[in-house]
Amino acid sequence: MIKLEDKTSVVILCIITFMAIFYALMFIIDGFAVAFTERAGWPAPNEGTLFWMAGWGYIYLALAVGNMMALMSPASESRVFLRTMSFLAMIAFIRALGNTIIADEVATYAPLIAQLIVLIGYSVVLTRTGSRLGKHFGWV
Repeated sequence: MIKLEDKTSVVILCIITFMAIFYALMFIIDGFAVAFTERAGWPAPNEGTLFWMAGWGYIYLALAVGNMMALMSPASESRVFLRTMSFLAMIAFIRALGNTIIADEVATYAPLIAQLIVLIGYSVVLTRTGSRLGKHFGWV
């Protein structure tokens, strides 16, 4: 069922998928979202905050589904997805880094560290599957 040939890439994508599902459930389910915000040192969320957190949860769920689809297709067919996810992981890491820098008091560095792990993971998968730009010239 898994058509990606590189076992290391499969493990990395499975870990990223697990993290995405974990974050999705944590943001979608109201009780988990309240516990997350309180543990992060933020005030208890109101109904609007919970709505937006659920929206982010569905985005994480969509990313997990995309990772599963990339696992079930050969690397040659999932190059664009992997490149896009690597780029988006870099943007998300820069955003998390900026949020950490401008914060008055940082209660936890877990979101920043998790985003860095995802960025490194996608970069390793890109390298191992030969999907980096300039490595594949199938059109020549």
